[in-house]
Amino acid sequence: MNDNVEKEFNVGGNIETALSGQYELKAGNIIREAWQLTRKNFWSFSPTIVVLIILQIAIFMVALKMQLGDPSVLFSLLDGSADSSKIESIVQSVMIANFSYEIISAPLYAGVCLMAMSHATGFKTRTNHIFKGLHFTVPVMLVTLMGLVLQGLAGAILPFLSLYFSMAFSNSVFLVCEKRMTPMRSLLLSLRAINKKLLPVVAVYALILVMFFVAALFYGIGFILVLPFFFHVKGIIYRDMFGIKMKIINSGGNGTPPSNNNKQSQVFDA
Repeated sequence: MNDNVEKEFNVGGNIETALSGQYELKAGNIIREAWQLTRKNFWSFSPTIVVLIILQIAIFMVALKMQLGDPSVLFSLLDGSADSSKIESIVQSVMIANFSYEIISAPLYAGVCLMAMSHATGFKTRTNHIFKGLHFTVPVMLVTLMGLVLQGLAGAILPFLSLYFSMAFSNSVFLVCEKRMTPMRSLLLSLRAINKKLLPVVAVYALILVMFFVAALFYGIGFILVLPFFFHVKGIIYRDMFGIKMKIINSGGNGTPPSNNNKQSQVFDA
């Protein structure tokens, strides 16, 4: 006999309020909460970030090797021995490899986003939850591909437009995974919702850009803090904009409240 009792509820906003802008979104509150979540989940979340980076680098190097044959030719750019035609070929190869790794690693990136979203609702995660994004491999890769193409086209017109679309589409992966939306609809809804709260979102992402720059100055060591912070910001903004549907399973049955251990295992189930 199954004594599990399921209870569903919504945390944060919803689609209607996201598109109307009838809710509060303050940059200061987002930054403070993201920092608190980063500190609270640092030791459990940071290994996942490291795994993501390693896998992304591996995918990039494989894609680059397929383009160049021998990635060591990149050093010819540094010593100035490459002629103009060779430089152009190398740059194109790097851009294609970069594009390829973003598409291929998109499901893993989605898994990290879902983990940050779980933190924003008070639940714990484990490193292997990075693979939850694989449940949505095709739509996540499609929405990433569409977003990158639109960003590239916009950037060809005006460089800063690429940054704008990158920010405007920042909720699309969440919408595909958590709301089960189609890639095109998720891009459109993310764009419309971000435009309703453009100023606070721009302020937060401007700070993140500065943090990325500072982290790079310290040989990339600072990314161990900046990247978890970045993902938590994304999770908080999504929660406050669109809301997150949660399901609590009381395994005790008969109204018996779940134990702390049960609660810790109740993470968003992609």
